Amino acid sequence: MSNTTLLTRITDVSQKMASEVHLRSLRDSFIITVPFLVLAGLFIMVNYVFLDPNSMIGKWFSSEALLAARSIGDRILNGTMSILALMLVVLIAWSIASKRKFAAPMIPAMVSLAAFLVLMPQQVLLTPVNGTTAVAVSGVISLGLTNAGGVFMAILTAIVATDLFLWVAKTRWLQIRMGDEVPPMVTQSFQSMFSIILVVLAFALLAAGVKAGTGKEVHEIIQALIQAPLVHLTTNLPGFLVLTTLTNFLFSLGIHPSGIINPILEPPLLVAMQENMAAFARGDIPPHIIVLPFRDLYGHMGGTGTTLALLLAIFLRSKVSSHQKLGRTVLAPGLFNINEPVIFGFPVLYNPLIMIPFIIYPQINFVIAYFATQLGMVSKIVAFVPWSVPPLLSGWLGSGGDFRNVILQVALLALGVVIYLPFLMAYEKTIVEAKVKTLVDSLSTEQATPAEDARELSVLSNKTIILTCNEGMSTSIMANKMRKYAEECGYALNVYAINIGRIEEEYQNADLILLGPQVVYMQESIMKNIDNACPVVAINAEYFSKLDGKSAIEDAVVILNNRTQH
Repeated sequence: MSNTTLLTRITDVSQKMASEVHLRSLRDSFIITVPFLVLAGLFIMVNYVFLDPNSMIGKWFSSEALLAARSIGDRILNGTMSILALMLVVLIAWSIASKRKFAAPMIPAMVSLAAFLVLMPQQVLLTPVNGTTAVAVSGVISLGLTNAGGVFMAILTAIVATDLFLWVAKTRWLQIRMGDEVPPMVTQSFQSMFSIILVVLAFALLAAGVKAGTGKEVHEIIQALIQAPLVHLTTNLPGFLVLTTLTNFLFSLGIHPSGIINPILEPPLLVAMQENMAAFARGDIPPHIIVLPFRDLYGHMGGTGTTLALLLAIFLRSKVSSHQKLGRTVLAPGLFNINEPVIFGFPVLYNPLIMIPFIIYPQINFVIAYFATQLGMVSKIVAFVPWSVPPLLSGWLGSGGDFRNVILQVALLALGVVIYLPFLMAYEKTIVEAKVKTLVDSLSTEQATPAEDARELSVLSNKTIILTCNEGMSTSIMANKMRKYAEECGYALNVYAINIGRIEEEYQNADLILLGPQVVYMQESIMKNIDNACPVVAINAEYFSKLDGKSAIEDAVVILNNRTQH
């Protein structure tokens, strides 16, 4: 099998997985929950580090004052971390229904929430405050099933309940027909009545049947058969290394892993993160070394592949002017772990010499960080930190304020510079010997020719261009550059960036959709999903790497003019 055929097959499989409705819905839903988890992580720090009675603040305030202040954080944790599963069951169901073009996606979202609560046990064993014996209590819901501990039940419930609801809703004889004078929302509600009844009834029968047949609740079976094995797999060093190696390999081929690996990797690591946060809040030893931020703190400094180390190596030893200029241009976004300009502009993409450290070096970091944590040289991660928090600050926040974790990050970055340097030198040697400055030109041979006459920019007036990538971060920088150039030329062009999950919501506003290089492999499926409503074109990789808004605008002018002429 040729390399081209293999790559084509990998791309085809990746596109199908990334386009699969349920995986896309998982990805989009987890993105929405990130701000809530960040807030929870912040108040874990505030409550149990800053407001700890043994801290410096504890010497200034009474324990009663500290307890009163901590009650604010406890309430915030109840409204964020403790209801993660509830948020996910609604978000996933709503996302699936929206992507399947259901007219009122909030209805199946509420059905899924009802089904999730139907699966809850009718009695919960609770230990009274200052008590020693647990007692059975009815009429309550355990936070252990609404927080990350219930994530897998939420995912499965949302998927099954929504698909079942949509299937039943298509059965015409179960729909109630009403006159045209009835408001649409009332009509939709009554039309869905029997679908709602049947789905909720089906889940109630399932819960009762499982309890009668096994003596266990549904959540206990899900935790034993699905959640616990997946958490063990992903928090186990070998399993984690396999998944993260595959992540970096796919990214080096230009395939963003967010819709492929992350739906498998992130939910169990999120559960592990929740367990660490809860243990830290109780004053217990956190159970897990590997949690979701572990990947970002030690293996994604500067972005996937820890390319911040590559940028530092460029500043130290690079002799190629284009590399030096690229380093200066992308350092700022790189500090916030946005590294698509490096991957597609340096490039890492299809560059064997740079792909080797890009894939292998982060795995070395993970091994070192794992054993350093296991030996007690650094703290376990006890606060959720989003991937966009800069290195060093992320180590301090994630560890609950332990500067040893920051020192470890510095050491790992220094190691990365040492590892990247020989590969960088070898790569630049091939450039010099071939008397070329960059290999990026080969990525843009089929791009449109920039507009030669500035007067052609008039086609931009009152147009909307949407840029998209995995989360809309790197393309938002490019969108700002394009908008500023259009404004300088005196044209009212609307340019903005969104994450790829919102394309189907926003495409009707667009005259042109530009894809970041990391999601180009999804071009065909995106065009199909929006029924070719507007052109969907890859951003020129060279312009993207340089954040060259002017050239990107000129390319867009050619595309828009061609569309107008046809």
